[in-house]
Amino acid sequence: MEKFSASISDISWSAVALPLDLVVSKFRLPTLVRLNPGDHVEGLSEDDVVLLHSCRQWTTVTAHSLEEGHYVIGPKIDIPLQYQGKFKLLDQDRDVREPVQYFASVEEIAGTFPDRVFVMENITFSVKVVSGEFSEDNEVYNFTLQAGDELSLMGQAELLCVQGGSGSSSSSSSSSSRGERSRLGALLRRLGKAGALGRPARTKMPCLICMNHRTNESLSLPFQCKGRFCTRSPQELQMQEGEHTVRAIIERVRLPVNVSVPARPPRNHYDVHAIREGQRYKLLSIISKTVVLCCVLRKEEVTPSHFLLLADMPRFRLPEGLLRAAVVAAVVGEEEEEEEEEEATRSTSRWRCRARCAARRRSTRTATRARCGRRAPTSGRSA
Repeated sequence: MEKFSASISDISWSAVALPLDLVVSKFRLPTLVRLNPGDHVEGLSEDDVVLLHSCRQWTTVTAHSLEEGHYVIGPKIDIPLQYQGKFKLLDQDRDVREPVQYFASVEEIAGTFPDRVFVMENITFSVKVVSGEFSEDNEVYNFTLQAGDELSLMGQAELLCVQGGSGSSSSSSSSSSRGERSRLGALLRRLGKAGALGRPARTKMPCLICMNHRTNESLSLPFQCKGRFCTRSPQELQMQEGEHTVRAIIERVRLPVNVSVPARPPRNHYDVHAIREGQRYKLLSIISKTVVLCCVLRKEEVTPSHFLLLADMPRFRLPEGLLRAAVVAAVVGEEEEEEEEEEATRSTSRWRCRARCAARRRSTRTATRARCGRRAPTSGRSA
């Protein structure tokens, strides 16, 4: 460690300081840097040498500590998605405002009209819908809902249906009886007697208009549709039992959510915030940000750390030789680009010159042919 510290102390640093985002974008990592005098970074001094290792996309869950009564206290903390500690779901604040509700039919949902519901089982329903009030045409409207589908309620409407032709996915009559009725209706219409007897009875069926988030389609669910629905998703209800990682919670439960630490969590002495057994948190939101992983090299120890790539970046100095090489490479790169541009310009000029010469030759040949054509009749008469 002493030899390492001595070798670092022999480095001569450039007088030019660059922002961190420019350093990681223009120089190959890993590289050594030093904080510019006048810039401030918490936990870092001007004498510290920092080894920038790599850039990563870091996704964390922002959380707040909870007291009794679900009051948040203290600063916000960031829990990485890779954190292996387990949490247990608590009673949620929204459970008081919006208690969990179960429904056995679409009609029950319409009576309460929550913001959204989840399908708890696979449901198939069919209804025969008339194309128009004065139309004889009708079609069977089928729809299928899968367990776990999220439905956002949008409003209510009415469907004009054929009486006796609605209700479930199973057919209400055999194909032979349907064929006989259709032939009888056609015969009565041809005889001009297709009135109340020839036209099947119609009825207006109330329905609930929903948006299915799985298919991103709007649905009209008749009140007669039966099935199990709930204001909480099946995954969220299953998560009420047991202990889960923070990744599993955010994938299955809607944030914000209250959790507790049921057992002693794994500890890392580099953690900024210590998560303790029995502590309670409110998980608020998911945040993704770009971080620069690094190590602070000191005589006594090597400390892992990181910097966030934000709009206001601290400035760092680089080793003199590295910066000089970068400047030379930039100059050489600019000269190569200028040479390539000049070569492209010369090539374009040569191509244009050839094109002009070819155009002149074509115009000369055309003029010669025209003169020869005018002289031909004169020579014929003199002969």
